This record gives sequence, C-alpha cells and structure tokens, in this order.
Amino acid sequence: MRGLAALIVVVACVALGRDAGAFDPAHLTLVDQRGTMFTLASLRGHPTVITFVATRCTDACPVSNAVFSQLSSRLEREHVAATLLTITLDPEYDTPFVMSQAAKEFSAHAPRWRFASGKPSDVHAFMGAFGVIAQRGREGFPDVHSSVIYILDARGAFSRATLLSTNSGDEIDSYLKQRRATR
Repeated sequence: MRGLAALIVVVACVALGRDAGAFDPAHLTLVDQRGTMFTLASLRGHPTVITFVATRCTDACPVSNAVFSQLSSRLEREHVAATLLTITLDPEYDTPFVMSQAAKEFSAHAPRWRFASGKPSDVHAFMGAFGVIAQRGREGFPDVHSSVIYILDARGAFSRATLLSTNSGDEIDSYLKQRRATR
C-alpha cells in the first residue's frame, strides 16, 4: 500500500509541474450530460474548474464529485461565474450516457457543471494535455490515477492546479473570489 501511495504522490507532482503550454486541447470536442458537444474554447469568458474522474472509481473520484457538488451550490448561491467540468478518465466505459447518469446522481446541471465524455482519442488527448495519468487495475478501469483539480482563467489559459482534498472546495472558492476582486 505504501508503494501505491508513493506512486500517487509522484504522479500528482508530475501533473502539477506539467508545462501547460505543451499541448492546447482548446479545440478538442467533448460531449456533456445533455448530449451537447463543446470545446474548452467555447467555455472562455469565465474561469473553468476541471477534474477528471471514473464513474466506477470508489476512492478519490467520489471525493472529487462531492467537492464539486459543494462548490457548485456555493458558486450558484454566491453568483460566482465559473464552469465546473468533470471529464471522464475512462471514456471507453464512461460514455456520454453513463456520464449523464452520474450528473443526475450529483444534481449537476449544465452549463454550470458539465460531466463530459467523448471520443476516447479526444478524452485521452485531454488527459495528456493536463498531465493526467491513469492505470487500469484488475477490474479493468482506472483505479490508480492522479487527483488534481485544474483552473483555467477566463481566457482559457492555465491558471492553477491543486491536489484534490476535502478542503479543495473552500480553496477554489476563495481563489475564484480573490481573482474576481482583483480584476
């Protein structure tokens, strides 16, 4: 178990240190829970907060979904303009239909909070662009993966990455408010 924890820390450090300019995924197409095709470029105009999950994951992904659920409610209540984007780590299984079911489970309503999938090649390109690493376990789905939350600014440029934790919602909310106050 100690080896697994070390692997996750290394993967997260690599993801946090990744050169965000290495590949621009802005024009790759994703599909949200409504069946709407979109690109990161189409989300420009306000910040976008991104996480990657697998619907069959029982470890970090439920924490990520809970953080985003809390953050979605808070941003809506406080009238903070930002898009939350949950992208699958497992596009071969997490089809747009499966992601739409996950969105319903968390009361995620697009366009505020989008659960996205798409062509596996596009989703894997997104993962690569953000330095996301996922390994398939014995069960056949990514059960060892990086757990990082990324923030893009209103122009769609990389702004910040933070490791997933139970405090991530507070941290991101504070960061978004601070950025809004300094504009």
